[in-house]
Amino acid sequence: MKLDKIFNFSFILLVPSIIVSFAANAILLITLSIISIYQLKGNYSKDFFTKYGLFLAFFFSIIIGLFIDLALNYEFDISQVIKRAAFILIPFIIYYSRKHIQILSLKVFVYFLSSLSFVLILLGLIRSVLNRGKILYGNWDSKTTEAFYEQDMLLNWGELSYKKIFIILDMHPSYYALFSCIAIILLLFTGLIDIKKNWKRALLILHILMIILVSSKAGLISLFLILTVAFFSVEQIKQKLIAASVVAVIIVVVMSIPSTQLRIKKSFDSITLNNIELKTDKSVDRIILWKSLENFSAKQLILGHGYHSSLSKIHLYTGIDKNLHNQFLQTLVSSGIIGLSLLIIFLAAPLLYDQSLFTIVFIGLIVLNLLFENMLDRIWGIIFISFFYALFIFGELNFSVNKAKEIVD
Repeated sequence: MKLDKIFNFSFILLVPSIIVSFAANAILLITLSIISIYQLKGNYSKDFFTKYGLFLAFFFSIIIGLFIDLALNYEFDISQVIKRAAFILIPFIIYYSRKHIQILSLKVFVYFLSSLSFVLILLGLIRSVLNRGKILYGNWDSKTTEAFYEQDMLLNWGELSYKKIFIILDMHPSYYALFSCIAIILLLFTGLIDIKKNWKRALLILHILMIILVSSKAGLISLFLILTVAFFSVEQIKQKLIAASVVAVIIVVVMSIPSTQLRIKKSFDSITLNNIELKTDKSVDRIILWKSLENFSAKQLILGHGYHSSLSKIHLYTGIDKNLHNQFLQTLVSSGIIGLSLLIIFLAAPLLYDQSLFTIVFIGLIVLNLLFENMLDRIWGIIFISFFYALFIFGELNFSVNKAKEIVD
């Protein structure tokens, strides 16, 4: 009985813990894995290992890349396997967990993220008032920063920009935006977060505002994708007008917040203009990195060039010491066509067991974000995505209730 209590408490904290502490998350993951495997004692359903094989598809693609490294450079990076331990362990955790605990964990995730976003925005607003008129370097290059502060602003919007807002948290804006997007679709497209309509609306506004402030490009595109789905999921003209009005208001807000407007403008200008000073923008880095595939032979792309070997080659030809910022392309150059196929199998696997609107939108958001970030190579993405995918494949939840209509009524 005590083990079950430890398990349940650890389970509901697993996803929130990745947002604030990787160390705490690792402790919780190991604790949950030991308890679940011990308690199950080999009692699995007949189709468990079939599902497990599908779930491990992406993990196998990484293994392929690491073995290619071994063949090319006589080195096998075991740390890459350890980092992806979630793919091995989380299915057992979800399979052992009970339905009410799974629901509670999603509620805790939404409430925790909502509370954290509220605190971050509040602290940013306080700093923006206290530091009004001060130039805050570090968000952009010095010239852009000084030009930004030339205008007379009621608030110091630099304090609410995508870097300063995370001043008390080590967080990448793309990952936080994804977390907020998932909170939004949990509120919009499921009946699992059972709170009053006005509270749901308030939480939706909070998460939309947070996505706008962190100004992740993938996050903003994801947000408009969600709202488009919400628009078409309601039937009455009045509801559609309300949904369309929300989109219009968001666009106005995005273009009215100076820090967000500047980030979007810099990204657009860096791609469309030939200004050398703009070429340090991450959007341009991505394009340069993606074009580096031209340096790989057809054979290397078909068979794969290894996980670390491909990164070294990309760095050699681009001078940029980063991954490709595209999970599909990275998997292709690392593990070849077989690895890319395994990634696609993994991403589509939940649809074999759940075709709810929530699941479809969730997969769509993950695919969209993987086009801009190697989210399955970072702990934030590995734990978060594998947790939800395990819920879809091994869990007992019903995600099929469409609540979008209720929110706009």
